[in-house]
Amino acid sequence: MLLLKLLSAMLVARVPAFGLGKHNCWAPKSCTTNLPSALVTIPNTSIRGQSKLFLSGGFGGGASSKAKTSLSTKKMNPKDAKRANQKLVERYGGDIGKGTQERIQKSLESLEPHLREAAELHKAITQFDALVALMTPSDRNRLIPPAQSQMAEDDRKKLKSIMEEHNLSDRELHNVYQRLTWDAAADAKATQADIVGNKMKSDLQERITKACTIAVETTESEGAKGKVLDVGCGHGAIVRSLVDAGLTEPDMYVGIDLAGEMVKNAVDRYGSARSGRTGKGRLFVADDFYTYGFGGDGVFDSVIFCSALHDLPDMESAISTASSLLRSKGGKVIIVHAQGAQHVLGQNIANPVMVKRGLPTAKEWAEMLDDHTEWGLTLDVEPADPSSDREMKEGYLAVLSKI
Repeated sequence: MLLLKLLSAMLVARVPAFGLGKHNCWAPKSCTTNLPSALVTIPNTSIRGQSKLFLSGGFGGGASSKAKTSLSTKKMNPKDAKRANQKLVERYGGDIGKGTQERIQKSLESLEPHLREAAELHKAITQFDALVALMTPSDRNRLIPPAQSQMAEDDRKKLKSIMEEHNLSDRELHNVYQRLTWDAAADAKATQADIVGNKMKSDLQERITKACTIAVETTESEGAKGKVLDVGCGHGAIVRSLVDAGLTEPDMYVGIDLAGEMVKNAVDRYGSARSGRTGKGRLFVADDFYTYGFGGDGVFDSVIFCSALHDLPDMESAISTASSLLRSKGGKVIIVHAQGAQHVLGQNIANPVMVKRGLPTAKEWAEMLDDHTEWGLTLDVEPADPSSDREMKEGYLAVLSKI
């Protein structure tokens, strides 16, 4: 019965799947608020050449004129919270969910025709493949009509043709969905985080704090560069946690995210602070983590993926890139998800377009590191297995150290 329902929803009607990602963890009532997996605004009509750099001081740019001057973790009082939520709902046209969908549709229509068609085909094929993967051969024969299978094959051929003609990659199509889904929800997610004081529930916050403490302590070790990179920084979700862990100088922080609207919200909230030592501030970048240069190799003490690694299109390439950015001997890659690996597996099932796979287990990490000795990484902290008692207590935390 479940497979029939999924088949109906994902293949026949082809309704949008729903994305669950990093920034949902800051919703005031729930850490599993759904976001539509679709497309939103790109300023022009191409996914190439759309990189935006939002500078927050010290690198030739200034903070946003809306920048706030504090990193308060105090919850809004009920009156202010109600007012903030009312204004947020108004900005989304009276309903956040519906307003997000409308933003998505408007921006979807602004894409170049070939890109829009490629993205929709990529989504349909990904959903079909994920559903079929859950079935036994007999279930496939029983539940999937031949016409549906043929449609999927036709879609696959058509997508291949478009990608070859326009030199598009799977990673680019995946990134379109990531960038634009979070752009659509950026204002809502950031405002909801403001309402609750930029803190998660206490048990989840403790897990984030632990990871941030490891990241900061690495900046204080021998040979440190004094820099932390936050991959998938969103609206600055862990800036406060890093500061609380001891990252006191603003210019020690660099955050990168595909979603320009998320980065704008981060600059608005955390872009005004300046280092008393250098006069520089935090640097927030709207760009692709895989391709943005960061000024060369070996420039960071720690690279942290907080509820973000599973959103990237290729985990191995992500770790390879992170490894190249780490200083030698003691630099650390930190992967944390407060809700755990089992939660991510659920996201993968619910929305394979946005979440391509689960987080690596300890065994998978060991195999990956054996296969990629060129990374020069060792597994210092093994993550808990999905659905284990340990995961229930600790969530997901893996720490890789540069040898």
